[in-house]
Amino acid sequence: MKRILLFLSAIVLLAACTPKDTDRAALEPYAKAHMENPDTYEFANMSMPREYTYMQDLIVYTNGIKSLREKAADKAPYDAELEKIDDLLFDLGNEVACYDRTLYFWFRSETGGKFQDFVIGRFSADGRLLEATKDPDSLPTYPALQMLKDQGRL
Repeated sequence: MKRILLFLSAIVLLAACTPKDTDRAALEPYAKAHMENPDTYEFANMSMPREYTYMQDLIVYTNGIKSLREKAADKAPYDAELEKIDDLLFDLGNEVACYDRTLYFWFRSETGGKFQDFVIGRFSADGRLLEATKDPDSLPTYPALQMLKDQGRL
């Protein structure tokens, strides 16, 4: 009997000590602020993170620069840009630039129907919320490139 109680106590302790999902906590206020009836908010689930690495975006950018270089009369500016890209690939490699997570939730409308909706959050590699939206098309397609451009590295 004591072993069962000890085992149950350990399970309860582990459940109480599980870390809270900070991504969910960051997205819930945005979701509640952009819904019809915030008092009826009900969490459904969170998606797995979709990571964006510097390498993925820099390879796409490299291919674009190379195709422009082939058509150009003066290849020097493109060669300089390709050198910058090579340096960035060496420095950053396969580091995660940012990631997206989607919060799915339920709410009741004014008419009483129950509906599901979502909010997408883009987070920095260290977990800081960069942007939240209900429109996935409003997020940049190549976020790692955008971050490098904003930093003045490209």
